[in-house]
Amino acid sequence: MFAGSMLIGFMNNPWLPVLGEVKFAVDNKFDFIEMTIEYPEAMPERLLPLCKDIRDTLRKSGLDIICHVPWYFHIAHPYSSVRMCYVSETLNVMEVARALGATKIVIHTEFAEGLPSKYFSENRNEMLENFSSSLDKIKEKANEYGMMIMLENTDDKAATLEELICLLDSKNIKATLDVGHAFSNYHGNNKSLTDFIKMLGSRITHVHLSDNFGAGDLHLPIGVGRICWREVMSELKDLGYDGTITLEVHSPDRDYLLLSRDKVLKILQDLNSV
Repeated sequence: MFAGSMLIGFMNNPWLPVLGEVKFAVDNKFDFIEMTIEYPEAMPERLLPLCKDIRDTLRKSGLDIICHVPWYFHIAHPYSSVRMCYVSETLNVMEVARALGATKIVIHTEFAEGLPSKYFSENRNEMLENFSSSLDKIKEKANEYGMMIMLENTDDKAATLEELICLLDSKNIKATLDVGHAFSNYHGNNKSLTDFIKMLGSRITHVHLSDNFGAGDLHLPIGVGRICWREVMSELKDLGYDGTITLEVHSPDRDYLLLSRDKVLKILQDLNSV
């Protein structure tokens, strides 16, 4: 699929057999697949024996691959032993990503979960330092593999816009813009959403799209929620963005995923004709 030079892909459902997800990407002529390497079907130990077949299938079909670390890996956990387990598992994911031929990998700014609120407020500097330290270890391996890390925005409990920009700039890494996360984080305010995109600016090297109503990350098909998609895509176009777009539409009926692709392509084509 071609719209300007943007490439459209989708994320596998980790609860479905991986080879079937790859076949769906090929059969429906996506530009790439974003492989989330996570429990249950896409865990590293299940994926490794399949890597050669997946890589060969993608190469033969002209499809690229981007990989994604499980969103629930909390690499800022206050217990160093627990934190190092998450880092170790992230490195395992990166081994599989390399075996799949991926050169880009997405990591959530999901600092921690289920901890006292003080860790996210009074102890926030400690939390950020833990995340930064873990990220240094991960970035060292990424550099060795020639792999680009792309930090994904989630919500203010994870990383505020200012904290995210500081991490990106200080580590010299790039951003995955998740439009659904940002819209929900700004409580359905489309102006705040486009301002957020503008502030991230040239740091954006990958994009996730899904819709919602401004209260929860629902992963709805494009056009079902309240996001003003023409404004979003216009802002990206104004920034000169021409990279990859992953549709994170989590409907069990894949017709909605394909319809979402058509809608995004139509918006891009309309903008390109203006």
